[in-house]
Amino acid sequence: MSQQGRPFLFCRYLMEVDGESLDPKGQFQLLQELQGQLAPHGRRAIQESHLDTLVMRPRRGRLDGTTVLTWSIGQVIDIRVKAVYDEDDDDLVLQHLPDGGVRYSDFVAIPSLGVMAVDDRSGEIHLGGRAAIRRFQSVMRTKDDAELNVTYDATPAEVRKALRDWGLTKFKFTIRPNNPRPVSRLAQELSDLMKKEGIGQLTGTAKPQPGDHMKRRGSGYITAASDLVEAGYGQMSVAGITEDGLEAEIKKPRFDPDLQKNERIQAKPRELRVYVDAEMDEAEIFSTAAKALVKFYSD
Repeated sequence: MSQQGRPFLFCRYLMEVDGESLDPKGQFQLLQELQGQLAPHGRRAIQESHLDTLVMRPRRGRLDGTTVLTWSIGQVIDIRVKAVYDEDDDDLVLQHLPDGGVRYSDFVAIPSLGVMAVDDRSGEIHLGGRAAIRRFQSVMRTKDDAELNVTYDATPAEVRKALRDWGLTKFKFTIRPNNPRPVSRLAQELSDLMKKEGIGQLTGTAKPQPGDHMKRRGSGYITAASDLVEAGYGQMSVAGITEDGLEAEIKKPRFDPDLQKNERIQAKPRELRVYVDAEMDEAEIFSTAAKALVKFYSD
């Protein structure tokens, strides 16, 4: 998977004030109220009244009659540390310089579906998806009785949907032989081959021929391995091309050989990332991310 586009972390969210969920209009009004208001992030920042996090650029648009909200979360960088080489002493000197710049991440939300895509780039000027969400939650808490709850997707059902619908570019798995639950014929054959040679755990990665993609056909290796996973005897991740032609991936959770523990891990939602062509202008990138949200969560 090339992953050359801009990554967006997909998740579900609920924006509330006084315990009541906000409709699209209420969400936009709240974003406007919070815009530009510096807030602390983290316990130490609260104790020291260090205000460095803010909501920027709240915008409202429409996509096929559906309200789309976009905004950015920023972290103001007060001081930048610069390493300078001292030739005379052959040593490195750290200099603390005033900065004033902002690290940020963009948000694209479909309020009616309760889903959003968060720019997941990280580095010198970008926060990363999870860090941006945590900072947005900090800003929300500055408003009396306001709260943002976030659930990272995808659910097991959405993993199955991706496995069925995407043109797969990578399929990763960790499996073990079944015992005692029955599994499909193909999965049993694979399990028996593992048992025959004393294999207690098998981890692998399947990739397609160059320029091609894979499909779960119902009678092959991907089917056998995924059926073992579905029965509780493994974990898997999928990456591929969505029906809209976008690259996407769902991460593989930790595998536990204990059946019950492994099933509890399977039941938890996991991270879904969709990659949007970074060469498009910002408006197109946001529109593409919004369309992908609607497609993934409406079907």
